[in-house]
Amino acid sequence: MAEIRREAVWGGWLRLSHLLVGLSVLVLMATGWLLPRAPSIEALAADLHYYAASLLIVGLALRLWRLFAGGPVERWSQLMPEDAEWPAVGQMLRFYVSFGRAPLPRWYAHNPLWKPLYLLLYVLLLVLAVTGILQQQHALLWGIYLPDVHQVFATATAILVVAHIVTAVLHDYRGEADDVSGIINGHRLFVVDKSLLDDAGMQETVVRLDQIGRPPKDA
Repeated sequence: MAEIRREAVWGGWLRLSHLLVGLSVLVLMATGWLLPRAPSIEALAADLHYYAASLLIVGLALRLWRLFAGGPVERWSQLMPEDAEWPAVGQMLRFYVSFGRAPLPRWYAHNPLWKPLYLLLYVLLLVLAVTGILQQQHALLWGIYLPDVHQVFATATAILVVAHIVTAVLHDYRGEADDVSGIINGHRLFVVDKSLLDDAGMQETVVRLDQIGRPPKDA
């Protein structure tokens, strides 16, 4: 038999950062696409683009703070797969290649396959923020045309963001851990085999951290 446990995973500051970054990136993608294609609303699109960029900078600053001062699952060290997670990385690849038909492995916080991709996404967003600011005054810097750099990094970011949204919905549809709602309310669901629980059969049963991949509190 299995038991479903609801565990707190994401703190409030990280969820706020995710909200600010997520919403701002979606607005930036939409307005960035409209700017060269819709002259009639160019001024409005430009204003929205700049406002969204300001929100992005706030969200990134908050996320950078949590990378160094956050909880165990929020820190930069959690953005690379640990040794024990590499089998889950392979299982995630099979899950994607099979379009969700292969079994979905369990993890506590970050998807092990996406950990380095999250780190890459933060780097891309930082470059976009810096080039977006600098190109207003210096379109050409050290022989590099910043608008071109901005456009290339924006395209790479859009690809990652779309992939992130599609896979998150797929995980929530095919999985059992409430991946999408977890980043909203901070909790995920974990299905644990009762035979592996401490003091099985007792009402106050405790799930061991290694059963759901949760890092120690002092990590």
